[in-house]
Amino acid sequence: MRFLGIVVAVFVANLITLAFIAIAFAMLISDQGQAFMRHLGYDISPLVSAYHQTQIKEWNDPRVRRMTSIGITPSPQEPAPVQPKPAPKTTDNKPDRHAIQTTLNTCRFWNNEYRKDGTDRSKGYRDAACNRYERLSGSDVNRVISLATAPQRQTTSQQSNTRQSQQANNDNRQHEAYCKRLQEKIDYYDAKLRSGGDGSYMTYWRGERRKVSNKYSWECLRK
Repeated sequence: MRFLGIVVAVFVANLITLAFIAIAFAMLISDQGQAFMRHLGYDISPLVSAYHQTQIKEWNDPRVRRMTSIGITPSPQEPAPVQPKPAPKTTDNKPDRHAIQTTLNTCRFWNNEYRKDGTDRSKGYRDAACNRYERLSGSDVNRVISLATAPQRQTTSQQSNTRQSQQANNDNRQHEAYCKRLQEKIDYYDAKLRSGGDGSYMTYWRGERRKVSNKYSWECLRK
């Protein structure tokens, strides 16, 4: 038994040694191993090339070249059924109701704009939209909407008079509000004087009322 144990130990040691040799050889013929050997001053690239050539010859064995590839022919497929072509759509010559309604709304919109501003731009858009509606619907556009004439434009003098009138009305409203505030102050001082009090206060309220009353008489009652 002791002899058999020695034999097994030697066998295992040899296997481990062969494994280390194989690992070392694989690392040696790799790119990193060759670079490491060149760093040490040894060029083993010829040995590696000879090893690779040997491997290539083993793959190029004549028996391998005599082997012929088996061609696989695909089974014939059944032709796809021919689908009938769809029948061409028949074009309807009748105009679209949505398009007619859209052009009618556009015609009415630009007619209203033209009645407001009276510009040539609005008139051009109105005529184009209404003519399109008339072509699509076949109806007389005059029966649908009233194409009123454009309002007359005001002259420069009329526009100036209008602005002056508006400014005068604004000034009158401001003057009326100013006079109303003065009248409220007079009423306030009258209430103070009616309530009575110390003579100095009464003198002060009379003086203030006199100032406001004179201003109210001069600026509000004389106009």
